[in-house]
Amino acid sequence: MEPIASFLGWLLIANFIFLAFRIFIFGSTPKSFVYKIHSHFFKVSHKDFALTHYRAIVHHVTFIVFFNLLPYLVLKALF
Repeated sequence: MEPIASFLGWLLIANFIFLAFRIFIFGSTPKSFVYKIHSHFFKVSHKDFALTHYRAIVHHVTFIVFFNLLPYLVLKALF
């Protein structure tokens, strides 16, 4: 079980780095740049675009907690 716990630990670190990068890219770049790229593919208002991205970030955090953090903590507590 130790290799699985180690894998989940590294996966947790990688997911948080990716999440920080994602928040940095969508939070700090000019909104028109990110919106302009995506508006070529989808016809969506700026408000709906921002809502969709923030909702995706919330889902990402939820998945990290339930599928990485909690199993990692349980395995560390048991072994």
